[in-house]
Amino acid sequence: MKNPLTVLIAFIIILVLTLYMFMFQVRYDQVAVVTTFGKAEQGDREEGGSLVTKPGGYGRLPWPIHSVHKLPKTVQILEDQLEQLQTYDGYSVIMSRYVAWRIDDPLMFFVKHRTIESAQQKLKTLLREGQGVISSYRFDELVNADASKLKLEEIETRTVEQLTQRLKRQEYGIAIEQVGIRRVILPQPVTEKVFERMKSYRERLAQQTRSEGDAQAESITSQARSARDRILAFANRRAEAIKTEGKAEARSYYEVFKKNEDLAILMAELDALEEILANNTTFVFQSETVPPFHLFHDQPGQAPAGTPVAAGKRGDE
Repeated sequence: MKNPLTVLIAFIIILVLTLYMFMFQVRYDQVAVVTTFGKAEQGDREEGGSLVTKPGGYGRLPWPIHSVHKLPKTVQILEDQLEQLQTYDGYSVIMSRYVAWRIDDPLMFFVKHRTIESAQQKLKTLLREGQGVISSYRFDELVNADASKLKLEEIETRTVEQLTQRLKRQEYGIAIEQVGIRRVILPQPVTEKVFERMKSYRERLAQQTRSEGDAQAESITSQARSARDRILAFANRRAEAIKTEGKAEARSYYEVFKKNEDLAILMAELDALEEILANNTTFVFQSETVPPFHLFHDQPGQAPAGTPVAAGKRGDE
C-alpha cells in the first residue's frame, strides 16, 4: 500500500496547479487584463470584456486560451538621466528630471505598451523631446540666489502640460501627475562665470548700500545744519532783543546819572571794588588817589589822606 502522506502531498500539488491554471487573484492596488488568444476586448470582464478592476479571485481557462496581465494602480516614478541642456541666453546646464505618472486607461495602456518598462522608455523619449521648454528660459531663471526670480515651478507646469497633450494625441492611456527638476549641475566653465556674476552682483549691492548710506548721512547732516542755523538765528534775534532792552534800560539810568555825575562815579567805583574783591584777594597800592581804592581813605574813622598803606587783604569771612 502506498504511503498516505505521499498521496496527500501529490493531491495538494495537483490542487494547487489546478487552481493556478483555472484561477487568478487581483489585489486592491492592481487591475488585470485577461486576453483570449492574446486579444483584449473592450469593457469589464463581467460584461464580456477583458478588464478586471475589483480586487478578489477570478476564474479563467488555461493558457493559451486565457492570459492574465496585471497592471499597478499606483503612481510610477520615472527618473531621467543627467543631460546637458542649453538655456535661452547661451549657458549650459546639466539637469536631471523625474516624472510621476499612472495608468489612466488600463486597456489602452495594455494595447500600446503591454509592460511598465515599455511605457517608461516611451516617456523618456517624450521627455527629451520636450527639452525646448527649458531652452526658452534664461540661466538666472534656473539658478539664482533670489528665489523670487526662479522659474522652476513654471517650467515644471509647462512640461506637464506638454507631455499631457502629446500622450492624449497618441492615446497612451497614461496620466502625468507631476514633472519635477531633481538636480541642476553647472559645468566648470559656467561655474566660473556664475561666481564672477555673483561677485559683480555683490559689489553692486555693496556700492548701492554705500551710496544709500552716504545719501542718508548727507540728509542727516543737512537737517542738523538747518536746525543749527535756525537755533543760531533764534539766539541772535533773542540776543538783539535783550541788547535792545538793555540799551533802553541803560538810557533811563543815564538820564539819572546825568543829573548827578558824582553819584554815577561813586556807583561805578563801588561796582569795580565789588568785582575786584569778590574772592580772597590781596592787593598792594601806594597811592590813595588810584580809584576806586581812594575810597579806603578820607573816610570817617580812617587814616588821613596821604598816609601810605602798604598792603591790605579782604576775605570772604
